[in-house]
Amino acid sequence: MQYCLDANTFIEAKNIHYGMDFCPAFWDMLDIQSKAGFIFSIVQVNDELITGNDDLAIWAEERKNDPLFVDTEDTATQLAFVEIANYVVANYSEEQATFFLSGADPWLIAKCKTLGAVLVTKEVLAPGAKKVKIPNICQYFGVEYIRTHEMIRVLGNRYILEGIL
Repeated sequence: MQYCLDANTFIEAKNIHYGMDFCPAFWDMLDIQSKAGFIFSIVQVNDELITGNDDLAIWAEERKNDPLFVDTEDTATQLAFVEIANYVVANYSEEQATFFLSGADPWLIAKCKTLGAVLVTKEVLAPGAKKVKIPNICQYFGVEYIRTHEMIRVLGNRYILEGIL
């Protein structure tokens, strides 16, 4: 199984659960698992991450051409994007649709749909939400989604405590 990471999984990891300064194993795991073909994200996510002014932006810039960030220019992904865009435009306000379609989220879903990958996001299903949410669109298109800690468990990764006297 392949896991495709949303920008918020990187951001939340850095800011909360897996800070680069105290949990370097998480970041090493991303590199190792991406080279092994289990984890990836898309170039649009990399573009979002490198706009920051922090360690995550530097980390993402260093991986700009890595196997971690794949393109979305293939025909299957493009066609899936059109399908997703049409659905969003038909079911959400113009303002919400425009905002959603201007970012990486629809491309993530399209790439997962074409590859049969699981989308990793911090967002949760919100039935009837007026704002476009990744899990709502994933559910409609039959794309599986999970949270970061669930992916870590499925992959069997463990982070071992060091430095205790």
